Amino acid sequence: MSNNDDGNNTKYLPSSIVQNPSSTPQSGQDYQDKTRALVENILSVFYQLLPSNYVSQVTGPFYTLQFQAAAEQIAKAQVALQEVFYDSDVDFTRPEFLYQIIGSLVFPDADDGIPQLDGDLTYRTFLKRMILLLLDGATATTIEQGLELLTDADIEVIEKAVVARDTPGSAWGFDEQHELEINIRTENCDSFPDDPFVLQENARLVIRALKPATKLFQFRFLFCEAFGPLFEDEVTWELDIYRYEDFRKYCLGAKELVGSAGETLTDRGLFRDPYRSFRSISPGAVVTISSGANAGRWIVKEILVYPLGDDSTPRSFTTSPSSLTGTLTITDGVIEDITASADFSDAVEGEVLTIADGPNAGPYRLETLISGQGGPVGTVPSGSLIYRVTPAPSLIRIERRMPVVAIGQAYTITVDRLGIQIPRVVLKEDHSAEFTL
Repeated sequence: MSNNDDGNNTKYLPSSIVQNPSSTPQSGQDYQDKTRALVENILSVFYQLLPSNYVSQVTGPFYTLQFQAAAEQIAKAQVALQEVFYDSDVDFTRPEFLYQIIGSLVFPDADDGIPQLDGDLTYRTFLKRMILLLLDGATATTIEQGLELLTDADIEVIEKAVVARDTPGSAWGFDEQHELEINIRTENCDSFPDDPFVLQENARLVIRALKPATKLFQFRFLFCEAFGPLFEDEVTWELDIYRYEDFRKYCLGAKELVGSAGETLTDRGLFRDPYRSFRSISPGAVVTISSGANAGRWIVKEILVYPLGDDSTPRSFTTSPSSLTGTLTITDGVIEDITASADFSDAVEGEVLTIADGPNAGPYRLETLISGQGGPVGTVPSGSLIYRVTPAPSLIRIERRMPVVAIGQAYTITVDRLGIQIPRVVLKEDHSAEFTL
């Protein structure tokens, strides 16, 4: 193998994979072509070595099929072993083995961590430069050059003993002879570099690898201020105390909502309980399932009424416990019995409507009657001939999927204890009794 002056690396072993680095596991058209060519060469030699009583020159007889199978395995092994051989050269090492083969020599203490760099080519170049810096010796210059591999910010490595020796009246003296001060300063000098925590950890590992064993070091991000000869300044204050808003809220709200009929739907991202209303639940609330395969804490992403929203196709339904039946459509979130066979004013509080089929099939807790005087389910006089109703939001979308589909799960959901409410529009509700003198 060779590394040319223009930086292009060449593999000289026959049947080598051209791609650099080659893939793991080996695949691709180049790999197939190289393997096929090796198989043909192996078979060609085999046919030449056969005695004269074997006359077949094509694949067909049993012995040729047997040897072709062996030739294919030999060819795959040869190509694989060649790529393993090239792993010993840092210019060709595959990304999966960069640390095991090269990085472990530069950073032998894996328990202390390894630098985190984006991209295999960046990581390869970094390791090559680190090898050269290790060979240059443990000096302040090599430490500075090593840190320059991690960031474009200005690097300053101060040997306190050298400064104390060359600067009369220096605050440093004999006590600091084994100490280094390492400063990183961005170009505009008033902000951290990108990903400062990752940079700090990478810098720590590089410094430990390159510094003399006797040296201690201090690492810090350096900030500075610059003022012109004339400037104007104005002092302003902006106070924001979040507790003030808390004072204006009702702080005696419920802590959590509890249920025992939690159901994880088929896509495992939806959770519902048709016997509860989740209207007081906010995104970010925590659903805690106490037992079973889905036991754990799940973050609420969205509160829903239906899985898929409106549905203009007529669907049959039944309710419990009032045993109402009919055919419904869903428009703007409102359920309407288009057959006018189910008077929802006959429903009681906690009534559950079950849609038989369609994208929204399943149970729903009825909440508000729409039409006539309207009002909460169970509070309107029976026989009012109301055929439109809205269900409660009893469906939750969670941030990550649960492991399994399940029913009858015991759970709790945290509720905003400060009683935060959002405006809700109620149509055709009679409030005249509240304004009668």
